[in-house]
This record gives sequence, C-alpha cells and structure tokens, in this order.
Amino acid sequence: MKRTITGSILTGLVVLLQLQAARAQQWLSRGPAPRSAHTAVFDPATKKMIVFGGIPDAYLTSTNFNDVFWLQNASGVGRAEGWQPVNAAGVRPAARGGHTAVYDAANGRMIVFGGGLGRTSPCVNDVWVLSNANGVAGTPLWQRLSPSGTPPAPRNLANAVYDPNTNRMTVFGGNDCFSSSYNDVWVLSNANGLGGTPAWSQLLPSGTAPSTRAASTSTYDPASNIMTTFGGAATGSILQNDTWLLSNANGLGGTPVWTQLSTSTPPAPRSAQSAVYDPTSDRMVMYGGSTSAGLMSDVWVLSNANGIGGPSIWTQLSPGGFPPPAPRCFHSAVYDPAANAMTIFGGFGDSLQIPINDSFVLTHANGE
Repeated sequence: MKRTITGSILTGLVVLLQLQAARAQQWLSRGPAPRSAHTAVFDPATKKMIVFGGIPDAYLTSTNFNDVFWLQNASGVGRAEGWQPVNAAGVRPAARGGHTAVYDAANGRMIVFGGGLGRTSPCVNDVWVLSNANGVAGTPLWQRLSPSGTPPAPRNLANAVYDPNTNRMTVFGGNDCFSSSYNDVWVLSNANGLGGTPAWSQLLPSGTAPSTRAASTSTYDPASNIMTTFGGAATGSILQNDTWLLSNANGLGGTPVWTQLSTSTPPAPRSAQSAVYDPTSDRMVMYGGSTSAGLMSDVWVLSNANGIGGPSIWTQLSPGGFPPPAPRCFHSAVYDPAANAMTIFGGFGDSLQIPINDSFVLTHANGE
C-alpha cells in the first residue's frame, strides 16, 4: 500500500513538472509587431534603424503604436542583426500612423511631425523630439516641442526632409485625414529643439507647384539645398509618377522654386512607396508602392536626382537573392551610404488589410 501511494505521488510530481515545463516553453517576439505607415531613421554611428509608431491593421482592431525599436546593424554588414525594444523616458507621443520622422545624426535626435491618431483621423500637427535616439549618450527621452509661428494644418502621409547644415525640417503635402490633400511647403527652424526656439514658416515657392498629393516620397540633397519629390496620390486617389525639384528647399539662399524634372522611362504611377538618397552619387533609390496593378516590389534608381549633374534617368534594377521581399506599400526604408545598403521594414504586404514585420537589406542599392 505504501509503495502504491508513493508511486502515485511520484507519478503526480512527474506529470506536474512536465506541465510546468510545457507552460514555460513559449516563443517570445523581440521585434516590432506587424505595422504600416510607421517611420524609420538611420543612425550612421551605430548602424541602427530606429522605428517609431505605425498602424496595426486596416480595420484598426487594435490601437496604433507609439513604441520605439532599434534594428541593430541595419545595413547587414558585420555582426548579426537583432531587434531591441527601446524604453524611452518622458511622456510618449500619442500613438499614430502616417506621421513623418527625420534624423539629426550629429546630435542623435529624431524629429517626429503630425500623423493620424486613428486608422487615419483625427490628424495632428504636433512636433516631438526623441533625444539620445541611438542610446549612445544616455537613455532616449521624448520631448514635445512648442514652435512659434503658425503651424501647418494637421495632416498625415506628408513628406519631411532635414537639412543638417541649418537644422531645418521641410514638410511637403499630405492629406487632411479625410478627402483633401495639400501641396504646401513648410519649414521648421531649430527643428531639433536646440539652439533656439523652433519656429514654423510657410514657404511660397515660385513656379508651377506639383498637384496636391499624399503618400509621395521626397529626398534631400544638403549640398545643393534641393528636395526631389516623386509620385503619390493626388486628390481623388489619382496616382502620379512625376518628379519635381524644389530649390532653396530649406527657405534660405533665395526664393524657392518648383520645377518639374524631365526624366526618361519613369516607374509606373504609384503611392506609398519608399525612397532614399545617396548624396555621393546623387541618386534616389525607390522601392515598392501601390499601383493600379497592385502592390509592387520593384526597385528603381534615379540618376542626377537633384537635376544638376546631367540628364535625370530612371533605371530599374533587377536584384538577386532569395527569397525576395514581398510586394508592399506604406513600409519604411533607410540608407547607409558607407555600405551602399538600403534596408526596408514592414508595411502592408500582399493584402492591403494585413501588415507585415519583415526586414530586408538591398546591397549595392544605388545601382553601382
């Protein structure tokens, strides 16, 4: 009888330990949850891709994100990659998607503007800075800026570029979160919150402006102070494949002027693509987006992207590698000029309802 009782107790303990072990076995995700309409910037000193916010799904069955993640070694050269959540101090910005973000590499500051707090609306026009965004100088810290001047109207799906030489952020276009889009241009001086009070001012460029549009892409050449803008969806969801230059884009050096760039064999009209810029070769690299034929996974390079060095020519690249990225839109992309590598993350994949959270690196991204 004692043996039977003892055996039963031992058997029960074994079963209990097995159950506890089984309960302890679980997969833990260290990367960002699937998302679209987020932002990402690249820190050249640490090779980190810094991701903020985004939309979880088309139906918004859960709230938007206001989290921050680092992708270590984002350009894929050297040590292994890895995602790391960032526990930033301070009050976080409201969760959002369709915002913009630019990066001040010299001071390690990410500057976030606007976006939509719901699936799209309501829109906001607030400005936030994440200091120590790369984690090198201390714990990252959120701070809301209070710029002087009249701000842009609240919007999402706008473009923003940053001039590190003058600490100015230029914002173009976007949507009012309902049915109207913009083609206005705004500059935020002292954009990183250092060196003086940030101030908004509207630029009034001469020349014929691009049509009102949202979900286009813009890159910036600090050497020539020229912003290059491609594509997007005009009011009425009319897709575009035109290319535009804005000279004196930071509002200094003379009157800003819009000029449509004459290019050969442009990509198909699209919106929600990504674009990065290589200042050494003056090339814009564009990936993916949404066209009338569906989502794309094509890669295009625009030579002489600032319109100065000669004819501006679009060339489609044919990258190798397996498996290739799935077609997507509303993803993010960053560029490492030292490695000539473009890294993409997330976005809407094959379905415009369900986002993804994979990342890919394109080597020799500028086509050279």
